[in-house]
Amino acid sequence: MANTQQRKKPSASSRNNSPQKQQARPVQKASAAKPVPAKVAAPPKAPVAKLEKRFSLKPYFLLLGSLCGVLLGAVLVLLSGLIALLPVLVVVGAGLGWVVYRRAVAQSFSLMISMVAAKEIDSEDHPRLFNLLESLCAVSGVSVPVVGVTTDATVNAYVVADPLGVEQSHIVLTEGALRVMERIELEGFVAACLARVKSGRLELQTETAGVVASLGKFIPSGLVRKAMEACFTSQDVFDADVKACGITRFPPGLIAAYEKMSAESTVTSGVNPLNVHLWLANPKSAFSTNSSNASGSEASSSTVIGSEVVHPALATRLALLREI
Repeated sequence: MANTQQRKKPSASSRNNSPQKQQARPVQKASAAKPVPAKVAAPPKAPVAKLEKRFSLKPYFLLLGSLCGVLLGAVLVLLSGLIALLPVLVVVGAGLGWVVYRRAVAQSFSLMISMVAAKEIDSEDHPRLFNLLESLCAVSGVSVPVVGVTTDATVNAYVVADPLGVEQSHIVLTEGALRVMERIELEGFVAACLARVKSGRLELQTETAGVVASLGKFIPSGLVRKAMEACFTSQDVFDADVKACGITRFPPGLIAAYEKMSAESTVTSGVNPLNVHLWLANPKSAFSTNSSNASGSEASSSTVIGSEVVHPALATRLALLREI
């Protein structure tokens, strides 16, 4: 009986430890069990904006070189009877066409810069301008461009970029812009120039104009018109204006700058029919559409007269900016 009672009555230590062990087990199991995370669908990635493919003169020169190779090969085949020379000369001709085009592209940047007479300046000449420029470049992720100033008393800017991506982009401001614009207006004005650099279109615009300027006599006028229409559209202008507001995060600044441009004048010297589209606003009075009385066709879209681009009206650009 004593043995039976001893079995039934556990010791105090065992009574104290037993509940702890019983309670510790589920806790240990709960801590050891690793919760399986619920599968959450990954957030959709923002679509990457891709630049639409536009007409380029590059295939034309490849085709022209190949055609020259065919003609030369046909003559040599007739004289020598070696038909194998024909495909070789076609390839050689296409290669020469490519070399000619690349040479023109390499010269296009310096050629378009030389069309506008400007004095290069630095931060010592215009500290306020470079203070704004460096800050906006840091925000937009654009390398600080080379800056020049023309002697024009009007308000405009000229922007070019190296198609090969070797040289720094160039921004040329008129003297009038630096004189009449307040700080907030100048900030929007400079941001509009940087937005063109950032857009990814400026290289093609510089390249097309430079190639046409260099090799225009070898290009049919219809192709020149098509190439100029493709490299510069109204939508490019409107998109750059919106991007400029995104850089400053203050649309009223750009609106004030464009209002001052409309009140003053955008007509500048050193304008060539092939570089009109590289100005921030229309630099020629002959095709000026800056007036609010501009016709609907002129105000709503850019066109090409011959090989010359006509900008959208500043009045239309202002109306769109006021809706942001």
